[in-house]
Amino acid sequence: MTAYQLSLFPNAEYISSKSNNLDDLSSAYRNFKSGEIINELEMNVMDILEIVLGNNFHYCPQVTLNSICCQTGWIPKNIWEIWINSKVDIAVIERGLKTNRQAKLVIECQSIWHKSPELKESQRLKSQILSAVNIPLIYVEQVREDERFYRFYIPNQTAEIFYNLITQDDRQKLKAFLEQYIV
Repeated sequence: MTAYQLSLFPNAEYISSKSNNLDDLSSAYRNFKSGEIINELEMNVMDILEIVLGNNFHYCPQVTLNSICCQTGWIPKNIWEIWINSKVDIAVIERGLKTNRQAKLVIECQSIWHKSPELKESQRLKSQILSAVNIPLIYVEQVREDERFYRFYIPNQTAEIFYNLITQDDRQKLKAFLEQYIV
């Protein structure tokens, strides 16, 4: 193994070792730690969805785009790369026995990082893929001027609603807004 490979995989000797020595193998596991699967914004939005829409739905975080939108033929490389490498922040599916397990709505949380040109292009392609399979997409961002508020809006920004998580003002309006897009 080269020095470069060892720098990328500092414990490569454990990976490539065929040792059955339990001490050697168990020390390799000490290099793992528990990681977060969802960020704070996504968690807050999932809480809002549960408050507003109730337990009629499952709110599934970090679902791969290729599991939501199945490919049936050839697609261009740039779209394929987005399709195979992207996740959606929250997929909303029906709750209950013998229900349809397809996404009824996708929620994408927008942070300051989503303002970069590369991510904007990726988001645009992701939106087009979801649109092609008739899965509605709603973006959510926390209002920077007053972090109690969350802005929910559709991709073309022609419809939006602001929701106050603390006072829950406009809860019924947000419910109506979300329900009109659930397929």
